Amino acid sequence: MAYCHDCGAYAALDDAAMCTACRANWQPTGSKPGDLGCHAQPQPLGDPMATPGKLTVGHDGRVTGPATISHNDPFPCVNGAFGSGAMSGVVMHTMVGDLPGTVSWFNNPKAQASAHFGIAQDGEIHQFGPIGKGWIAWHAGAANHSWYGIEHADGGKPSTPLTPEQVTASAQLLECLTAFAGLPLQISDSPSVKGYGWHGMGGQPWGGHPDCPGNVRKAQRPKIIALAMAIRSGGSAPDEGFHGEYVTAGLYSLAQLAAKLKVPPAALLRMTAVHFGSFGDPLAAYLNAIHAGTKPAGAILPKGIRFWVD
Repeated sequence: MAYCHDCGAYAALDDAAMCTACRANWQPTGSKPGDLGCHAQPQPLGDPMATPGKLTVGHDGRVTGPATISHNDPFPCVNGAFGSGAMSGVVMHTMVGDLPGTVSWFNNPKAQASAHFGIAQDGEIHQFGPIGKGWIAWHAGAANHSWYGIEHADGGKPSTPLTPEQVTASAQLLECLTAFAGLPLQISDSPSVKGYGWHGMGGQPWGGHPDCPGNVRKAQRPKIIALAMAIRSGGSAPDEGFHGEYVTAGLYSLAQLAAKLKVPPAALLRMTAVHFGSFGDPLAAYLNAIHAGTKPAGAILPKGIRFWVD
């Protein structure tokens, strides 16, 4: 028994702190999910979605499988060369544009730029050159000889997250390429670590693009890896979970909230800071107090703190 967070009645409550009457009469009040513990029902975390199928590399170096895939004409595109060595990983890029324009540019000899793949917002995959044939895409300077490059359309707005279709296509390609080259399915934030990296991590030797693909898209790599692992194992795809703005009602600690939203605490804080530009004073004060030891690590988050989940 406790006080209902909606009507204030002293009654048996459900896990969102609502009494039976309030739960029966509850209706969404806006387009964004609100506070799981107060004025909005949690967005259903749902059943695991169907796992996408595996892509494979054919004898001609073309990737095929259960996805919408186009192959460049000519194949490979004019911007590239042969002579690659052992591969170290996959590099995430963002186009600052859309797939048709990128295809056109990468087929222009003046561009002196290319990638192994481009992915449109609807999940269409375009392959620019063969895999396993020694072809080098010109996508990241010193990384060209040993890293696969995947460009992602963004409509000219790199701060927007990858669409669900892009996440799926990226995971399919990541699983395929790492399996083909014998690479680990893991995050890389350094040219010396094999795995799934990003363009800016290579600094000037990789072309000096610290904002490619940007913090929002870079932060989606764990989700892509998780889906790639599910594709490889044949298991269920990860639950997509909650997405959007969440406002606390004073019910959960940071760890409890992160578990409920199905994201690691560090990722939740990172997405929040990137989306809003800062933590905001209440959240900063909460974190500083825990760090200073004046609050226990499991302290309940105050009401009204905004979080963001991509």
